[in-house]
Amino acid sequence: MAFSKWTEVDKETLGFLSPDLGIRSWNEIDKEQRKQIWQHLRNKGWFEADEVLSASIHKFNETYRTLNVCDKVTNHGGRHYDGGYHGIRTASKCCFNPALEDFYFIFLNLEQGTVYELITFYIIELEVTHAYGYDGAEKRFTKMFNEISDQYGLNIFIGETSLVIKQDEKIIEEIYKPVLSYLSDKKWLPVNRDLAEANKAYLKATEEDYSRCITLTISALQAFLQILVKGQTGKGDISDLVKEGQKLALIPSDPFSTKILKDIEASLMRERQSKGDAHPKDVYGDEKTARLALNITMIFIQHCI
Repeated sequence: MAFSKWTEVDKETLGFLSPDLGIRSWNEIDKEQRKQIWQHLRNKGWFEADEVLSASIHKFNETYRTLNVCDKVTNHGGRHYDGGYHGIRTASKCCFNPALEDFYFIFLNLEQGTVYELITFYIIELEVTHAYGYDGAEKRFTKMFNEISDQYGLNIFIGETSLVIKQDEKIIEEIYKPVLSYLSDKKWLPVNRDLAEANKAYLKATEEDYSRCITLTISALQAFLQILVKGQTGKGDISDLVKEGQKLALIPSDPFSTKILKDIEASLMRERQSKGDAHPKDVYGDEKTARLALNITMIFIQHCI
């Protein structure tokens, strides 16, 4: 018989050892806890002074030069390369430590949008280079990061194709993860692109970006319906596409489903009209409305798949 952990016997101890910190933005994570998160990831072999981190910080610096937050890399120059093998250049190790210093500085000191953007650059490099000698490094990093995100109450998790706003656990498990898994096929690339940009806008947490989040979220839904019904993006409003999809038996057409889809569509259109990224806006978007748009769009898609 397996020996039981004390926390399996005494649930009060479990609450003490693993307190529920709620959902917090990166800006709410103090420097000491940022250092802890950094060290936990480093202990598992991530964020090393290696080619993956060097490539990610160099590309980040080139993409966002005007931020001027990568002093060590900028002053060091490069990227530098060694001769390599069979005509393939390899990154010079002289670039690794300056890149690590800049990465650590950003991770420790800068605001949410910048840190999360840098993490996405790192994940992309893991996918590109197949780090550590074999495929699947990005999946192992994702698993580790999401565990830490849960323990520290971060407001994101790494999904199939992008960072995703964290919701109530039930919503994540029953709606977001199944939908994102379904959309991971390359034919849904336009949908994933808009959803990724919508989540990115949400995380910037300004009125203008909340409005942009709403618009991008609805664009993602429209692209989903166009691909589902027409096989490609292009023409078709949401209401017309829903009707056509129901005629083709691609979308549920029972009275209950029809009412759900109609109510969701009406709600989304109302929010886009009043708070979306239109000119002029009635009012700017806010966090609650942007989150609502994301949630009901995911519910809409889930009901169609």
